[in-house]
Amino acid sequence: MPTFFDAWHFDGKSAVRRKVEVQTVGNQFYLAELERRHGPFAFADLEYAGEQGDASVYKLGGNDGWRLGLVGNVPTELVPHLPAKKTYGGWIDRLGIGPASAVFAIVSAAVVAVVLFSPQWLAPLIPASVETKIGDALIGDFGGRFCSTPKGKAALAKLTNALDADPRDLQVEVANIDMINAVALPGRKVILFNGLVSQAKSPDEVAGVLAHEIGHVREKHVMQGMLRQMGLAVVLGGFDGNGGSTLNGLLSTTYTRESEREADDHSLKALKSASVSPIATADFFRRLSAMDGSAQMREGKERAMASYTSSHPLSDERRKLFENSVIKGKAYRPILSSDEWTELKTMCAQDRKVKSGWGFDFE
Repeated sequence: MPTFFDAWHFDGKSAVRRKVEVQTVGNQFYLAELERRHGPFAFADLEYAGEQGDASVYKLGGNDGWRLGLVGNVPTELVPHLPAKKTYGGWIDRLGIGPASAVFAIVSAAVVAVVLFSPQWLAPLIPASVETKIGDALIGDFGGRFCSTPKGKAALAKLTNALDADPRDLQVEVANIDMINAVALPGRKVILFNGLVSQAKSPDEVAGVLAHEIGHVREKHVMQGMLRQMGLAVVLGGFDGNGGSTLNGLLSTTYTRESEREADDHSLKALKSASVSPIATADFFRRLSAMDGSAQMREGKERAMASYTSSHPLSDERRKLFENSVIKGKAYRPILSSDEWTELKTMCAQDRKVKSGWGFDFE
């Protein structure tokens, strides 16, 4: 025996909302409108389309504009014929929001873990030729900012050769940028900024920093960092606002601090092999610690929090590391002569062709 229900309907052909009566006949139904009747339609072809006001809305497969709205509580006798409501879709509705959230959290943690740790074994698999092409594409000649004079380049080469067992694949440059920093970049490239060289008190200070950056190259930190950042950008792309950016930064800096410590260890070993005293590098970090305030920080929570949120170990911690590595009674020697140091330190000032200015931003 047929049953009847009031509803509203869009036929998919016009924008007219029609008041209709639903007439059910077994697994089919008709829509009656005044003296017209539409159908039959199969309940099996209906799909749940969501809520609109106080109505449960259904669409008809194969007809994009077709809609049927049942206002209020769906009649009990009609429920078995209608498709189930889908609040979140697919497997989430089948599991429930609680279990689905747990599954999502576990999968997300696993993906982030893969992104964080896979670069350590993936980076060494990247061919040197590919890394070189990446470096050349990203850096080129650094916008014409690489300084070059014959004696200055010779002093830089002597410095590099003393700090690395086989420096033939390294490209070490001084960039005419007034910034106290140095960076290791793809393609086994190391760039010392002229601000660092000109402010250094001795070539031994520059040696400690250069050996640190070479450590990043030799430990494959550069490609690991690139792969990790690319992976985090993809994985965390779904986070909106500052949340994803903050999380991305915290995850990446955790790795960066580890890399910095490994590079410091490499620097100490290189200085020891070259018979260069680490005290000069310790003095360099002493001056930096006065600038960044780490020398004045109290022990305990304040210092721990600063170290946790910094992308590098605190300058004062690094000062202690190099200071404590001095071997008493060891016969250290300067890595460059006085004349060689002067040529390196004034190379950018002597190079009349080099461009000046920033052009590139590094942290």
